[in-house]
Amino acid sequence: MTNSQNSRITITLPKYINDELDSSKKELGYSKNEIIKMAIENFLEERKKAKLQNAVDIMQNEYKSNSELTAFTALDGEDFI
Repeated sequence: MTNSQNSRITITLPKYINDELDSSKKELGYSKNEIIKMAIENFLEERKKAKLQNAVDIMQNEYKSNSELTAFTALDGEDFI
């Protein structure tokens, strides 16, 4: 990845988190940057999953409560030909 595809940010962490990062980078062989990047990627992926699950829950509730939608349940399994 070239530098034009990256953005630089500055963060401030509590000392205990920074100390844990130092320990983890030595154990895992990753840089702090790589660990923080993986953590953010994981967070964003979990957010996507949560948003999708929320949409599923809304649709499921709508399907259960909307009589116009539940009327189509009677058609399930019928031969349309």
